[in-house]
Amino acid sequence: MIKIGHTDSDTRSTHKWSVWLGEWLEDQAPGRFKVEVYPNGQLGDSPDMVAGVKLGTLTMEFDLSSVVSSVSGPATSAVDLPYLYPTYEDWVQGTFENGGLELFNETLAPSGYYCVGMFYNGMRQVISRTSTYHNSEDLHGQKIRVAQNDLDIKTWDAMGGSPTPMSWNEVLTSLSTGTIEALDHSLGVFNDFNIHEIAPYITITNHASSPFPIVCSLEWIESLDPEDRALIEEGVALACEQQREEERANEMEYIERFKEEGATVEELTDEEVAAFKEAVQPVYDDLRAQIGDDLMDRWLATVPQS
Repeated sequence: MIKIGHTDSDTRSTHKWSVWLGEWLEDQAPGRFKVEVYPNGQLGDSPDMVAGVKLGTLTMEFDLSSVVSSVSGPATSAVDLPYLYPTYEDWVQGTFENGGLELFNETLAPSGYYCVGMFYNGMRQVISRTSTYHNSEDLHGQKIRVAQNDLDIKTWDAMGGSPTPMSWNEVLTSLSTGTIEALDHSLGVFNDFNIHEIAPYITITNHASSPFPIVCSLEWIESLDPEDRALIEEGVALACEQQREEERANEMEYIERFKEEGATVEELTDEEVAAFKEAVQPVYDDLRAQIGDDLMDRWLATVPQS
């Protein structure tokens, strides 16, 4: 039994291709594997599911990489550095061709987890109830909901906003009441929760790639028969490839939907992106001090060179 849990909706591409994985495995090895997928946080919130993977109450889970790095440490969190992979294409090449996935697993292993693959959650953008944001001055005094981790807090502080850590179940109410002005997440999440209806200003910042690592316990994956492990990893790789292509195409449709329904969508210029990249350099310096020059340079070496 392979039990997969996640907090995405059952209509999103991540769920669709998780279900497909079970069908593919059944086709390849009839009766050998049974895959059950539980969406919408049915097996608990993100930290509970990450813990459950180690306890054996579920086999795999996927969520924001920051959820995983919260238990594995700062070396793993480098995958979420602001503007590390500033485009979708950079993320794909850096992760799947330039060794990013392997490096992620190397930093993950000491905590007892293994990343089988990575779904594409979407480049992170900003959605606001008040305005779009093109520079640090625009962000000044704006309360931006961030995930409850140090890297996100430091990133938004460096970019000029007022980062406000908050669990996801508080976000929509806080945005509606004005407790926060904005949040950063993927276009897919904005779409699934219709956030543009209460926060109609969207800035395409692409400030982080924010993948969804699919993690299991290292003990479990290493206990498998080598042929079974190879088949599972092949299936996950195929699912991830098809999911990211579909989700990327969906993002273009989400933008059109937002515009058609009255939201303002603005993209940063190259000059504005460059200014934000410069602003977040202290975040890189801080992480380098924590994880060391060698590991930091290896992460940077995964970035595609233009």
